[in-house]
Amino acid sequence: MAEIIINGKNAGILWKAPFRLPIDKYVTQGTNTLEIKVTNLWPNRLISDENLPMDYERNGKKLKTLPEWLTKYTERPTERTTFSSWSHWKKDDPLLTSALLAPSPSFRLK
Repeated sequence: MAEIIINGKNAGILWKAPFRLPIDKYVTQGTNTLEIKVTNLWPNRLISDENLPMDYERNGKKLKTLPEWLTKYTERPTERTTFSSWSHWKKDDPLLTSALLAPSPSFRLK
């Protein structure tokens, strides 16, 4: 998924092919600013979190018990983002290809 921001205005979110949207009302003659916020793949976040300290217990690959910070609605004690009842990935697994692919980070109006 990608959120498209042109000259500070949200032009839309792209999440499926053909990954195109009209930008006529957002651009001006001359220089324009294009910002693209790309969402990474979920497996990459899970792999990255495996490099951080655990804040819940596992029994092998599965969750041993729900952590107290979750059941008591308190602040999470670590910087982990994800929480999964099953360990699908290891910290040394390679990250999956996930990026913005483009020939150039800029564009011009004609």
